[in-house]
Amino acid sequence: MKKASFSDDQYVIANNRNLSSSFRKINEIIDFDQSNINAFEKVFIGENHIQGTIKKVNHKFFKKINNQFLDEFKDVFEEMTGLNRLELVAVRKNILKKGEMISMHKDTHGYVVGIHLANKQNCGKKSGTNKGGEILFKKDNDEVVRIKLKSDEVLIMKCTNEHGVSKIISGERQSIALFSQPVAAPDKR
Repeated sequence: MKKASFSDDQYVIANNRNLSSSFRKINEIIDFDQSNINAFEKVFIGENHIQGTIKKVNHKFFKKINNQFLDEFKDVFEEMTGLNRLELVAVRKNILKKGEMISMHKDTHGYVVGIHLANKQNCGKKSGTNKGGEILFKKDNDEVVRIKLKSDEVLIMKCTNEHGVSKIISGERQSIALFSQPVAAPDKR
């Protein structure tokens, strides 16, 4: 099977322990922040397609995660996508339980999303696996691919393409999503 590339397939899978470790640190920050009421995102990203729980972070924790994005993710995301001047615009943790899913949708803001599974076995807790919960991604050529990430893999995909998550058959699926997009060039009028 041919390895996916962002330019050809609009997604790429990175098998990178350092990125995985950084995602786990972000998961700890999200779990520590219990202030979902004052959630902060730079752009609106819809939620009506998600059956499950969405956790966001307040502005203070967003800034902390943004510093980590700049130090540990930005260059990798840019190298893997061929994009430049990426900025973090939203951080989310999605928690799906049995019978829940994320229906196929396109995000209108954010351009690239990095996704890492933050399931129980990745968080240092007792192993907790789930059945179902594959990422569904529709490429530009209308082919829909099913992606099942492994523990040290990070999916970097174009979130303006249709995507979703298949129904959870058993267990629980937790994932961290970092939405980024190129900084708009300044208006030179």
